[in-house]
Amino acid sequence: MSRLLFVTTLSLVLLTACRGHESSAEAFTLADSAGVSIVESFHPLWESGEGWTLSREPEVVIGQTEGDDKYVLIRVTGVRRLSDGRIAILDAGSSRLRIYDRTGRHLMDLGGEGDGPSEFRHPQFLGLVSDTLLVYDQGRGGVTWFSPEGQFVRTDVLRQPGGSMRGVALVMFGFLDDRFLIGNRMGSVGDRSFVDGLNRAPWPVWRFDVFDSAADSLFSVPGAEQIISRVGSAVSHRPHVFGKFTQLATSQALVYVAPTDAFSIQVLDREGILRRIIRRAWTPRRTTPSDLDQWVEHEIERRGDSPEERAEMRRTAGELSVAETMPAFRWITVDSEDHLWVEEWEDVGLGQGSFSIFRSDGAWLGHLDLPEGLPELRWDFSRQLIEIGSDYLLGVWTDDYDVEQVRLYRIDKR
Repeated sequence: MSRLLFVTTLSLVLLTACRGHESSAEAFTLADSAGVSIVESFHPLWESGEGWTLSREPEVVIGQTEGDDKYVLIRVTGVRRLSDGRIAILDAGSSRLRIYDRTGRHLMDLGGEGDGPSEFRHPQFLGLVSDTLLVYDQGRGGVTWFSPEGQFVRTDVLRQPGGSMRGVALVMFGFLDDRFLIGNRMGSVGDRSFVDGLNRAPWPVWRFDVFDSAADSLFSVPGAEQIISRVGSAVSHRPHVFGKFTQLATSQALVYVAPTDAFSIQVLDREGILRRIIRRAWTPRRTTPSDLDQWVEHEIERRGDSPEERAEMRRTAGELSVAETMPAFRWITVDSEDHLWVEEWEDVGLGQGSFSIFRSDGAWLGHLDLPEGLPELRWDFSRQLIEIGSDYLLGVWTDDYDVEQVRLYRIDKR
């Protein structure tokens, strides 16, 4: 079942093909077309002074600048909370799965760098099935299981239709039904499939059964915009500054597909069938020369170039390809009760935005600000570093010195 999901076009078609009605509060409209519900919100349901809040201080903090290396975290790629309150942290920098008690005291390390049965090359995703932990190793293309007590169980190699997944850089972003890993491969543009200039290669999305290694191709989504050109036999890839991309997330039984072209998130079932479209009123913001200047200065600081390289980047900034408008949002995630959290596109996309929270039926509840310091989006446009339960938020933050901390905040929903 391989097909390209042209999400934005499909949304427009459905909106014009169905008849809807307004909610009693007139905060949103609800329409239906052939079993697809379409919810469009105009203002939040929470009144001023209402809404959820986070505890002023975290209840648990794990991570420090120096000292005992059991508490020094480098490139965290996953966090999970077990039923007894223990916290599991997948620390890619040490290639270890670190386990802490409910207060943040270190209990054990699992894994380690290597090719042994319980070791990792590039651990990328952490899942949980009834307190049994699973780690997807991007380097080996397999899933390693550990019991709730920390014992190594087994390692399974994932396969796709037609062959082994070894050597394929898949990015896992979700886990369905305690059985299916959902992942995608960043779409590479082959020699025959691109044109000189702006391209947007599709990202194929797969469903992997972790119990029998079977895999199904679900659909493809629009990838990230980039500028591609051929120079002799070489192919160069350059960023399309403020270009659009697609965010992906899952709940227990649903997949959320969110191209940032518009504030429109598609909700699909485990078979890849569209069930709901969540929309919010949004006005595109046009980019300006000062936006580009700010982005260039950030890139200069991030890369740490020499003075000569910095001067050259500033000189050639005017040659960069820049999108006409900013993306509609920055990032999405889904909590344990199927609330959708959408991070706003703040300024030029570098600052942390407020989160819009949507009910499980798609209605917009309101905003919630998280403490500053969430990590920047990574090369794959993911930040799979937050787990949100019914009354807690577990996530990764960085301080002014880029030191990573895992913190647990309580959520007050009164």
